Amino acid sequence: MAFFANFETKSQDERIVFSESPVIKYKYKDGTVQVRNSTRSSNLADKANHKEEYTMKTISRRDFLRGSAAGMAGMALAGFTGSSLVMAEESDSTWEKVEYTGEDATLRFSWWGGDERLAATLAVIEAFEADYPTIQIEAEYGSSDGYNDKLATQLASGTAPDIVQIDPEYMPTYVATNPDYFVSYDEYGFDFSNYDESFLRLQINGYYDGQQLGIPTGIAGPALLVNQELADAIGLDFTGDYTWEDLIEWGKLVREYDDSMYLMCANKTYLSTFIFFNYAKQLTGQTVFDVDNGVLNLTAEQAETCLDYIQRLYDEEVIAPASYTAAYDGDNLQSDPNWINSKYVCSFAHVSTMSVMMAANESATWSVGNLPMLDGALDAGWTANCPQVIAVTSTSSNIEAAMLFLDYFFNNPESMSTLACTRSVPATEKAREICTEDGTLDEILMEAANICSAYGGLTPDRYASSEEGKTIVTDAIETVGYGASTPADAAADMVAQLEMLL
Repeated sequence: MAFFANFETKSQDERIVFSESPVIKYKYKDGTVQVRNSTRSSNLADKANHKEEYTMKTISRRDFLRGSAAGMAGMALAGFTGSSLVMAEESDSTWEKVEYTGEDATLRFSWWGGDERLAATLAVIEAFEADYPTIQIEAEYGSSDGYNDKLATQLASGTAPDIVQIDPEYMPTYVATNPDYFVSYDEYGFDFSNYDESFLRLQINGYYDGQQLGIPTGIAGPALLVNQELADAIGLDFTGDYTWEDLIEWGKLVREYDDSMYLMCANKTYLSTFIFFNYAKQLTGQTVFDVDNGVLNLTAEQAETCLDYIQRLYDEEVIAPASYTAAYDGDNLQSDPNWINSKYVCSFAHVSTMSVMMAANESATWSVGNLPMLDGALDAGWTANCPQVIAVTSTSSNIEAAMLFLDYFFNNPESMSTLACTRSVPATEKAREICTEDGTLDEILMEAANICSAYGGLTPDRYASSEEGKTIVTDAIETVGYGASTPADAAADMVAQLEMLL
């Protein structure tokens, strides 16, 4: 196996470095507290470095790549509904290693993610290569910074890896640019019997024009992560219904309690992702763009309302100054010393990255809360999605081998156990059962996924979700945060730029 990274490449024996396992405390809605050692990293290190102990076990006979999408429709599949994650009837899907008689193949597989995702993915790759020595996987991994732009360039030039992890909010742009960038799993008879059809066959989960072009890696979405001991001490309750205005008032209570604290840990990226776009959907009852008709739904006045709220978060000291949080932009809030030292009561987070934020502050007891709503909201705003999809590119050197690897990756119970929750709450009932038995699926992650899936808001549109769309909104938030422009001026400029995306 070859390794390629956006950072310094390490030797096979040195490439994974793990820190001491943190202690994490969770508090659930029933009041019980659970204390856990996060031992996942060390377990994965053992699997990655001792693959002879990690040999595939077959369960029962099943033809590889069985059945069409129509044949799968009547199966009893993993449980997912628009209101919650539920336990469904056990799927009859089983997995067995099959013989590969095709040509020798070397496949490139690119993804982004942290150390635990890296270790888990490499462990599955090593196990696969041990079972299929004529197929080698070149791992190309690193951070999410610049990943989407690089992939767009590779797809356009025909140099993309064989297998790619994709942000589902960016995939519509890729498909709109060239619908032939990716191979249809359905046309190759991929076994989706572990998946709930109603969850799988959504555009946000890789389904386009009647074809499954991507496989969802998990169930994710927004979460509100709460330092429960602080919330209790100040008298804040996030478990009931509350509004955006309540956050303003609660922020004042926090400052009165301790003027070194803030209600919410936030940076410009999270203000854009979690607050601006969801506030806008609740305000307007629409996505930012009407993609089908090529129209910008959001008016300058509506954008001003959203930015005015964000300015109030700064002015009322609900969040720390923009000049301070700039050092911890993107998915780096867990690096903020004030987060580590319990100076924030809560933070928005992705379900897929909650564990990272909790592990950064071992002294806190964590819970998840409900999500804020606008009085008279026209849409729920908040919505569950998958954190990534994995696709096979049409320029792959060996599509058959790529499909074989991904069957091993998604359907093999041992792979499910190894990958665990490194790409958020697993997307299939079978994988969730395995991870629950292994102790790797924490109840707090399931609770967060259940909360966000219950809202059922509009799925973000592809223009607003594009790199350009997000940058336009984030830049407007930054100018307001620094006091460089008023919400009205920033909104007018934002809308003018957004219209240019059409």
